[in-house]
Amino acid sequence: MKIFVGSTAYEVDPVTSIEALKLQIENTEFVPSHQICLMNGADVLEGGSLESNGVEEDDTLEMRMAVNAGMRKKWRKKRMRRLRRKRRKMRQRAR
Repeated sequence: MKIFVGSTAYEVDPVTSIEALKLQIENTEFVPSHQICLMNGADVLEGGSLESNGVEEDDTLEMRMAVNAGMRKKWRKKRMRRLRRKRRKMRQRAR
Protein backbone atom coordinates (compact mmCIF):
# COMPACT_ATOMS: atom_id res chain seq x y z
CA MET A 1 0.00 0.00 0.00
CA LYS A 2 1.19 3.52 -0.74
CA ILE A 3 0.82 6.37 1.76
CA PHE A 4 2.01 9.94 1.62
CA VAL A 5 3.82 11.83 4.36
CA GLY A 6 3.90 15.42 3.23
CA SER A 7 4.65 15.15 -0.49
CA THR A 8 6.80 12.01 -0.23
CA ALA A 9 5.27 8.61 -1.04
CA TYR A 10 6.16 5.51 1.01
CA GLU A 11 5.46 1.91 0.06
CA VAL A 12 4.39 0.05 3.23
CA ASP A 13 2.33 -2.95 4.33
CA PRO A 14 -0.87 -2.43 6.36
CA VAL A 15 0.74 -4.33 9.25
CA THR A 16 3.80 -2.04 9.34
CA SER A 17 4.28 -0.50 12.78
CA ILE A 18 4.34 3.24 13.37
CA GLU A 19 7.94 2.98 14.63
CA ALA A 20 9.04 1.25 11.40
CA LEU A 21 7.40 4.01 9.35
CA LYS A 22 9.17 6.65 11.46
CA LEU A 23 12.49 4.91 10.74
CA GLN A 24 11.72 4.96 6.99
CA ILE A 25 11.00 8.68 7.23
CA GLU A 26 14.23 9.20 9.19
CA ASN A 27 16.21 7.50 6.41
CA THR A 28 14.77 9.73 3.68
CA GLU A 29 14.13 13.06 5.45
CA PHE A 30 17.09 12.95 7.91
CA VAL A 31 14.85 13.91 10.84
CA PRO A 32 15.43 11.93 14.08
CA SER A 33 12.64 9.38 14.54
CA HIS A 34 12.11 10.29 18.21
CA GLN A 35 11.17 13.85 17.15
CA ILE A 36 8.65 12.82 14.47
CA CYS A 37 4.96 13.08 15.36
CA LEU A 38 2.63 11.60 12.72
CA MET A 39 -1.00 12.68 12.43
CA ASN A 40 -3.86 11.21 10.42
CA GLY A 41 -6.43 14.01 10.39
CA ALA A 42 -6.82 14.97 14.05
CA ASP A 43 -5.58 11.60 15.38
CA VAL A 44 -1.99 11.30 16.61
CA LEU A 45 -0.40 7.99 15.59
CA GLU A 46 1.59 6.73 18.58
CA GLY A 47 1.73 2.94 18.64
CA GLY A 48 0.51 -0.20 16.93
CA SER A 49 0.24 -0.82 13.20
CA LEU A 50 -0.99 1.43 10.42
CA GLU A 51 -4.08 -0.76 9.97
CA SER A 52 -5.04 -0.56 13.65
CA ASN A 53 -4.73 3.25 13.54
CA GLY A 54 -7.13 3.52 10.59
CA VAL A 55 -4.60 4.40 7.88
CA GLU A 56 -5.79 3.28 4.44
CA GLU A 57 -4.43 3.18 0.87
CA ASP A 58 -3.38 6.63 -0.50
CA ASP A 59 -3.89 8.41 2.84
CA THR A 60 -1.84 11.52 3.49
CA LEU A 61 -0.26 11.75 6.93
CA GLU A 62 0.96 15.00 8.41
CA MET A 63 4.45 15.02 9.94
CA ARG A 64 5.14 17.37 12.82
CA MET A 65 8.14 17.82 15.01
CA ALA A 66 7.58 16.73 18.62
CA VAL A 67 9.53 19.44 20.43
CA ASN A 68 9.65 19.71 24.20
CA ALA A 69 8.58 23.15 25.37
CA GLY A 70 8.84 25.07 28.60
CA MET A 71 11.62 26.18 30.89
CA ARG A 72 14.12 23.90 32.49
CA LYS A 73 13.01 23.01 36.02
CA LYS A 74 16.04 24.66 37.57
CA TRP A 75 15.39 27.99 35.85
CA ARG A 76 11.67 27.85 36.54
CA LYS A 77 12.28 27.24 40.23
CA LYS A 78 14.69 30.17 40.45
CA ARG A 79 12.30 32.48 38.58
CA MET A 80 9.36 31.52 40.82
CA ARG A 81 11.42 32.27 43.93
CA ARG A 82 12.24 35.73 42.59
CA LEU A 83 8.58 36.41 41.78
CA ARG A 84 7.46 35.29 45.25
CA ARG A 85 10.03 37.56 46.88
CA LYS A 86 8.94 40.48 44.71
CA ARG A 87 5.25 39.95 45.53
CA ARG A 88 6.03 39.73 49.24
CA LYS A 89 7.85 43.08 49.09
CA MET A 90 5.00 44.71 47.17
CA ARG A 91 2.44 43.47 49.77
CA GLN A 92 4.51 44.86 52.60
CA ARG A 93 4.81 48.26 50.89
CA ALA A 94 1.05 48.38 50.37
CA ARG A 95 0.41 48.05 54.15
